Amino acid sequence: MSLFKTSPISFEMLDRSETPSRRYEAGETIVSTGDEAKEMFLVRSGRVEIRVGDKAIEEIGAHGIFGEMALIDHSKRSADAVATEPTEIIPVDERLFVVLVQDTPYFALDVMRVLAERLRAMNEKLAE
Repeated sequence: MSLFKTSPISFEMLDRSETPSRRYEAGETIVSTGDEAKEMFLVRSGRVEIRVGDKAIEEIGAHGIFGEMALIDHSKRSADAVATEPTEIIPVDERLFVVLVQDTPYFALDVMRVLAERLRAMNEKLAE
């Protein structure tokens, strides 16, 4: 079971047929704790589990994002991301992220909403 609710925000605007993507098989690690972070990711298809240590804290499906925190603050990855089924992701580097924020203000607001949702869920979990 996931710590976080599945976000109702969809980032499918990033999913275009010409956009480069990466494919992972079930069980493959996409990013690991401590990795340098140069991009965030959109899940085009499949599912990605976010893990801290041996605990699954969230599962992200199609048109959800992950990895945005490290891209924003230039820190190393704070969690592992593992494909739980065959998965295709779209990387979003900082250059594209900045263009999206400048050209589409609601994109930035949606990313902030995802971050806020995850922070609130963590606060609720800590209060239990």
